[in-house]
Order: sequence, then structure tokens, then C-alpha cells
Amino acid sequence: MATISDVSIINWNTAEAKPVASGLERTICSQGLCGSKTLTVYQRTVLEGRQFDVQAGDDYHLVYVIETPKEGIISFNEKSHAAEEGAGVLLAPGESARFEASGSKLELLHMVTPKPPAAVEEGMPGGSGYSFNRKTLRPLSDASGGRVRRFCAESTVRLLDGSRLTPTNAIQAGEMRYHEGGSSPYHRHVGTSANPAGASHCYITFKGRGVVQVGDTTQELQPGTLVYFPPGVPHRLRAHGGPLDYFEIQAWRSFKTDVLSEEPLGLKWYYDAVTPGAARVEWDQS
Repeated sequence: MATISDVSIINWNTAEAKPVASGLERTICSQGLCGSKTLTVYQRTVLEGRQFDVQAGDDYHLVYVIETPKEGIISFNEKSHAAEEGAGVLLAPGESARFEASGSKLELLHMVTPKPPAAVEEGMPGGSGYSFNRKTLRPLSDASGGRVRRFCAESTVRLLDGSRLTPTNAIQAGEMRYHEGGSSPYHRHVGTSANPAGASHCYITFKGRGVVQVGDTTQELQPGTLVYFPPGVPHRLRAHGGPLDYFEIQAWRSFKTDVLSEEPLGLKWYYDAVTPGAARVEWDQS
């Protein structure tokens, strides 16, 4: 039986902070740290008056603003956007962006995944990256009412005009909120014929505390903790002592989920109604 020792738990509060031109860089997920083959994650502190320039090169990059006392500036595709909490950019290969800490420091989450093979991208239109913020991302709530998520990269989420949020299966990522008592079903993720090794998968806690369960073992998580789950390891996360805010990542987005607990209300997700009283629309995850 799998136990908590089968996952990697890394706390960025105690991880080595490497001085770089923009400020501080902490590597919190990589093949060397946790065995992740298709995902590298950095926590970056951009100090006030400095900037972080990201060049996507041959990979996909997702940069997300965790926290900032005062808004900075995101420059992308010749436009400027507010670097506020919950904002960021998805960069396709060859693209670039700049994050400026103009009024205070910026705390960033920076995720990198290689361009996936054609089998993973089958049916995807491809195309350029985009900027986003919390106000423009469509919230989804599960049927139990205990969990809310906002994807910033997910190919099956549809915008109000019917277009895809993300034109690639390189990465699935977004912010999650569990209300007090909120919990995921006990589940595991396995590979597909297009991605036999399975997806690199992790949770990164921001605010509140959670408890992760693997088999009969558990571990309490404080803010600033990354948990990496190797493919096939069953797990569950629940809020502990109040709401829990965290970020969830899968790369590449080609995997199957086996639900190992009987929780029908936790398996369906709905787009929040656009207008009060309107019928909710179920999110088609196929």
C-alpha cells in the first residue's frame, strides 16, 4: 500500500534561495528534486524596482502572481497588464514576457514544461499564449459546494464565446479554494497511450492549511508547501481548520483519473452562473 513516503513534499520557506538578477529563485520541483520529468517549478521573488524577463524558448511557461502588496506591471505581446494577485501569462514556445515589481516585491510561481509530442496534442488547435487575471477566469464549483477552482490553463474549459481557454495540452493548471471541510475524492492519476509515463502532478499551498492523505498515512501542509505525486500514487487533499487556497498542476495534460472513493457530489463540476438565478452548465472534462 502506498504511504506518504511515496510523495515528495518541499517547503519553499526552507528551500535554498538563489540570488538572481530579478531577486530570489527557489526551485521547488524538478526531476532531481522529486522525479518530475515534464515539469519544473520555481518560486520567484522579484524585488521592488527589479524585473523578471522570461523567454519561453522551446518550452511552455506559465507564470502566476501569488502575492504582491502593490500592483506591478506585466508586459506581454506589446501590451501592459496589472501584475496583481491571480494574474499571469501562459507563454507558448518562442514568446516572452516581463514582470516588473514597480511598487513592491512580487511573489511568482513559474512553471516550465516541454512542448508535448503530437499524440498528446491531437485535436488541439495550437496557437499563441495569453495573459489572464482572476476576474476574467471562469470559476467552477463542484456539486458538493465545498470546492471552487479557476483554471488559468486547461484545454477543455470554454470561455463565454465558446472558444477554448487554452489551445494546448501542454499543461493543466489553476487555483483552487477549499472551504472549511472541503475535500477531494480519494483518487489516482495514471498514464494514457499518448502519455504512458503519466503526468507530472503537484499541489502548491498558498493560504490556510491542508492535510494530504496517501493510504492510511497523512501529512499536514502549511502555506508554501509543494506536494508532488508520482503517477499512480493515490491521494486526497482536504482543508484543515478553515479555508485552503492552493495551486494545482498537471503536465502534460494527458492522463486518466481513477476515483477510489464513493463521493458522487465531488465528481461533477459546474461553471458558476453568469447571471443570478441562471441554470448552471456542467463542465465537460472529456
